[in-house]
Amino acid sequence: MKRFRRVTAVYLFLSLLLTGCWDIKNIEDVNYFTGIGFDYVDNEYRVYGQMIDFSSVAKVESGKPTQPVPVWVGIGKGETLVGAYNDLYRSSQMRIFYGHVNAVIVSDSVLKTGLKPVKELISRYYEIRYTPWIFGTNQPIDKLFSISPMFNLSSILSLLHQPQETYRQQSLISPITVREFISEYREPGNATLLPSLTTTAQNWKSDDKAKDMLVIDGIYIFQDQAFCGWLDWKRVLGLRWMNPETHRSPLLIRTDGKPQVAVSLESPKPHISPRITMGQVTFDINVRLSGYISEEFEKLPESELEQKIAEKVESEIKSTFLEGLRVKSDILRLEHTLYRDNNREWKNLKSQGGIRLHSGSIGHIKAEINLNHSGKLKY
Repeated sequence: MKRFRRVTAVYLFLSLLLTGCWDIKNIEDVNYFTGIGFDYVDNEYRVYGQMIDFSSVAKVESGKPTQPVPVWVGIGKGETLVGAYNDLYRSSQMRIFYGHVNAVIVSDSVLKTGLKPVKELISRYYEIRYTPWIFGTNQPIDKLFSISPMFNLSSILSLLHQPQETYRQQSLISPITVREFISEYREPGNATLLPSLTTTAQNWKSDDKAKDMLVIDGIYIFQDQAFCGWLDWKRVLGLRWMNPETHRSPLLIRTDGKPQVAVSLESPKPHISPRITMGQVTFDINVRLSGYISEEFEKLPESELEQKIAEKVESEIKSTFLEGLRVKSDILRLEHTLYRDNNREWKNLKSQGGIRLHSGSIGHIKAEINLNHSGKLKY
């Protein structure tokens, strides 16, 4: 009995040494950033943080909210990015957690002055992952963070946080994650294409009032880690045919300026073949596309239609290449293909002054089109 009492006393004493859960934090006692942004204005950094009420996301399962879901946007200023976030912490009321960041926006002023501070912060801080989507912009970042989607849904269901949903339906400018951006940014002889984000009030109305919605309107271009500039999406339409991730993209065939047939093209299979002759390199481009007819205005023989589609695709690829040259970039990533396929020749050309692309650097462009069907109607 005495032994039992001694053992019981020991266990009771040891239990007093256990820490327990006295310092546990309830999830509602933490501020969660879902988006972060970086800007550089008047020789100082400005950082932004977007927060949403996660309870509003859970309510979507039981029905759409009847009131707009509130979005909180924090703004901090400082000599450095970390200093700017420290400025934001002073008034945050509760601890801020970065583990749920799903979108990063970088202003064009930061893109022009240098991305090193942004890469430094994202790489060093353990809570920020490499999976968020990343965008550039020339718009106020707090405005972009404040845009809410349709039907009072949470901002987590917007283009900012789920750009792949819109891209699957209409593939024009491919979204990119932080991991993909950093990986491509470091690759030799490579062009890195960053989608640019803005707002438009031209397409949607609510209660007869124009509604601002998010839209990707172009790309910021980096060549060998150097900032080259920005191009509107209409000037780089050929990119979609060179991207194997293109799900579906529209194309309108015209004759004498009049629409004839509208098609949707899918799943491009591009292939770039470098050819080196007398120390000069040229690139042949072949791309295979499947698709279907989505609208008919004037009937054309199927073989003629496929030929017209091929010519249009080839023209857009060539035009996009020339637009890239205009901002001194290899937007189709031709040099990087040589770096991958024939690294010895790439090094040899680099040692002789590098690869200087010009309008004649593309030998030929050939597109092969296969129309699978014409929808519910016969063509």
